[in-house]
Amino acid sequence: MMTTAAQFSLEGKTALLTGASSGIGRRFAQVLAEAGATVGIVARREEALKELAGQYKGCVPFPADLADPEAADELARAALEELGPIDILVNNAAYIAGGVKAEDETLDIIHSTLNVNLVSPIRLAQALFPAMKERGRGSIINVTSIVASVGIGRFPQAIYSASKGGLEAITREWAAQWSRYGIRINSIAPGFIETGITAEVINRENIQQWIGRNTLIPRHGQVEDFDGALLYLASDMSSYVTGQTLTVDGGWTAH
Repeated sequence: MMTTAAQFSLEGKTALLTGASSGIGRRFAQVLAEAGATVGIVARREEALKELAGQYKGCVPFPADLADPEAADELARAALEELGPIDILVNNAAYIAGGVKAEDETLDIIHSTLNVNLVSPIRLAQALFPAMKERGRGSIINVTSIVASVGIGRFPQAIYSASKGGLEAITREWAAQWSRYGIRINSIAPGFIETGITAEVINRENIQQWIGRNTLIPRHGQVEDFDGALLYLASDMSSYVTGQTLTVDGGWTAH
């Protein structure tokens, strides 16, 4: 029987991670690489990817703009050619036009949000599915959000919420169709997280008070709070888990 530590190991496995250049994605790249995986790291900013690859052994840059609906297919072809079959796909890239009220979201915002947050994850999963099916194994992890299941209002993001809700729904449907082939599909739903993009807003006193009042663990999340969830779903420790959403929100959605 494998030891617990061995079941968490990703030695010999290959991952493809989108949205890797900053925030939670950058942390995910570190966690996957330190667990032993070869990690194809994907983002628009090539220089940021090169810097990350220089910092963590096993990270291989794949610059791509997933707002282009054809970019996912090209990315999948390039990753399979350079890295070989992918064991772990982490759909983490996200587009959000923060602060735009629902009635003001333009067609450009709608298209960009859906292309990055929903269409590209679908195309990537479809492209990587044949090799996963042939090998009889794989783990697809979709990074969604608590806004997929609850309204927030204070941070207007209607189309973003719709895209994440769609990604959670397709997580369950993929699991229903693909788990028979040894492929597990799950999602991680973060709550309020401090990143380089959110820090200015999330650390305002009134926002801190609001988060504290509404979260059972009265603080916002840090990127390292998601290490365990990612490693659990990516590794053999979750070998009997599929079609599930692991919510990491400090208890925001528990009441």
